[in-house]
Amino acid sequence: MTPPRAAIRLSADDSKKQEEFFASPRVPRRLERLVEEYVAKKTGKAWNDPVVLDRIRSAVVAQKGGYWSRGRGRITYTKGYDVLAYLAYQFPVYLVQTEVILHRLAMDRLLPAQMRVLDAGCGPGVVSLAVIDYLARIEGVSASIEAIDLSEEHVEAYLSLVPAYAERKGQVSVARPVRGDLTDPPKGALQGPFDLILFSNVLNELPCTDPADRAAVVARFMDRLSPDGTMVLVEPAERESSTALREVQQHLVSRGYTVYAPCTPLWGEACRPERCWTFAGGPEIRPPRLMEALAAGEEGYRFRNTDIKYSYAIIRRDGRTRERYRIAPTMKVARLSSLADHVGRRINLCTALMSADIGDEKRHVVKICDGTTTKPVYAVMPVYTRNTGNDALLSGEYGGIVVIRNATVRYNAGADTFSVIIGRKTTIEPAGRGADR
Repeated sequence: MTPPRAAIRLSADDSKKQEEFFASPRVPRRLERLVEEYVAKKTGKAWNDPVVLDRIRSAVVAQKGGYWSRGRGRITYTKGYDVLAYLAYQFPVYLVQTEVILHRLAMDRLLPAQMRVLDAGCGPGVVSLAVIDYLARIEGVSASIEAIDLSEEHVEAYLSLVPAYAERKGQVSVARPVRGDLTDPPKGALQGPFDLILFSNVLNELPCTDPADRAAVVARFMDRLSPDGTMVLVEPAERESSTALREVQQHLVSRGYTVYAPCTPLWGEACRPERCWTFAGGPEIRPPRLMEALAAGEEGYRFRNTDIKYSYAIIRRDGRTRERYRIAPTMKVARLSSLADHVGRRINLCTALMSADIGDEKRHVVKICDGTTTKPVYAVMPVYTRNTGNDALLSGEYGGIVVIRNATVRYNAGADTFSVIIGRKTTIEPAGRGADR
């Protein structure tokens, strides 16, 4: 067996470059110009021509309407303006979002310094461009990228953007994308093994809607991973796509694969994802010129997209997990699945933090999960009860493990959810990796 290759280790200078980028992230100027040049090439007019901008706006509105009403038809990218709308509205956020994920993988030492990457369902090249841009801020690393997409328009855009950007940066080689269907990729293509495979905002656009069928698609590509490789699945943060991702994740677990992050089976049991809606966030991006031009018209807010919110699952073949922490049999904590037996009582819990603060000016609210519950559970902290003893609820990272002691359970009949009320005398302590920081 080939031994694992050396992982990326960020030097102080590398880390500084990454921190500067994420402090105020944006589409790099060179890449911004490549997108503008592609718009001009496709339309035969300047990228900021009023007619071009109006048509892109119309395509953005149509895509958003189709997504939210898709009852749910598959979104397609068969026309040039479909791709231009994607590049103008979705691409900037997805680019930075992917770099956020890559940075976390690098910090966890999951990225080899010389790696093979597969961009599955590549679209116009968001993931590939993110890999190129992220690695450009690290010395002594390289990558080769292969990609596949069914849309001819997407492949055309990919070829206009990705090779040119890779050539400028010089650390990444890019193969011509395979034009094919992820559900039945061309025989002999994309053999791997790959160190990193990414499905970014792809699963919700597959023709198959059953989570088991989507998991089967992913599983076929898991076979193309190196033994210590990483599969990353990313989906939109809205409820339907986010929950569907967790269902796909559970089907992959049943096939013998391991969830590296963000979920941790604290009780060693399979989770019940039917009502699991959880997502991560990232820094707000600075809009590129094309987005600013779209937003300069009427109802400009409809064309400004700068918030990073996404659901993700990192899947491995080797059993490795970000959090190794498990609840010991002797630990005196309740399962979240048993909260109905503790309504009105004070209890102790061990749980993962599965959201940022989603509360308001009166209360902090964080979704929590231990892998056992079928009903959503939220830790609720009135702002006046926050203190140094319970602040770990808000300072902990997404997916981090905490032990909560002396909290009160409430049932919310209208929403069929539970609240764990954090009071002044409630203590919250990091566990697992968080306890070592």
